[in-house]
Amino acid sequence: MLVLPTARLVFLATPKAASQAIRAMLGPYAETPETARQFPHMNAATYARRWAPFLAETLGYAPETCAVMREPMEQMQSWFRYRQREALIGHQNSTHGLTFAEFVEARLADPQPPFAAVGRQDRFLGFLDDGPPVTHVFDYAQLDLLVAFLQGRLDAPLSLESRNVSPLPEGETFDLPAALLKRFKKAHAAEFKLYERVAAKGYLRTRS
Repeated sequence: MLVLPTARLVFLATPKAASQAIRAMLGPYAETPETARQFPHMNAATYARRWAPFLAETLGYAPETCAVMREPMEQMQSWFRYRQREALIGHQNSTHGLTFAEFVEARLADPQPPFAAVGRQDRFLGFLDDGPPVTHVFDYAQLDLLVAFLQGRLDAPLSLESRNVSPLPEGETFDLPAALLKRFKKAHAAEFKLYERVAAKGYLRTRS
């Protein structure tokens, strides 16, 4: 997480949703406690339980939260590419030697093998397990809206650069058998529905 006192915001970094680029952009404006820096992908529930009360007392107000959501299948593709990298070969989290379809099949397994345990965005953002949800959720496909929002809250010009983009393995495609895609969408129906709400306008405010 990043604490942005000037903006009265806390940014929660959704995995595989431009988090490194956004953290780099916001770094000069962040005043994050050292202990919190050990958890770069802190989710909404953990933030609400462990950090929100502390920050409200320290800052004298309860900051809002903001985060990014990515189309669920695109996020899965990004995870697959990321875990294909050479540095992970031989590690239990590696997807080296697997097809994307095998990765998705493993994600649906119970229990999931370590390489397919990548979490759900609706849970990360606080829309499952009693929340509370992130205040401001932005669409990964429309990050200009996030940048404009943050510029307004920080009263400063911002520029978002691309970082940590995992390449597509040679010869790999993301085509899935129709039955497998249907199963994935059914299992993640709430996540897809949430993304539709976010993508409709590029931005979802959950609380006034």
